Amino acid sequence: MAYGKVHTGDTYTDFQLLVQQTSVAGTNTAFDLGAASTLQMVFKDPDGDETTVSASIVNSPGNDGIMRFINSGGDLVIGKTGLWTYRAKVTLTAGGIFQSNEATFEVI
Repeated sequence: MAYGKVHTGDTYTDFQLLVQQTSVAGTNTAFDLGAASTLQMVFKDPDGDETTVSASIVNSPGNDGIMRFINSGGDLVIGKTGLWTYRAKVTLTAGGIFQSNEATFEVI
């Protein structure tokens, strides 16, 4: 969750997502991230270019569904102003990959 606006060139920004699953009845519940073999976030800049980075569980063991990426290692360059999106990409240990809806943040 990037509160407020992000500035071009910012580092150590903490991006968090709550990953939920929707039942057939339409009820959302937190997804247990402990069932995942790989957690990633996919960022899309205003031009539509995507960057995929490794994410981690915020609160072990992950049954609250919150994952994060802290932009500290140069994996994501925030170099363009405008509206960005990001989403979760989860690979399950038992097989299967799914992605969440997109969240947005503005870069100034």
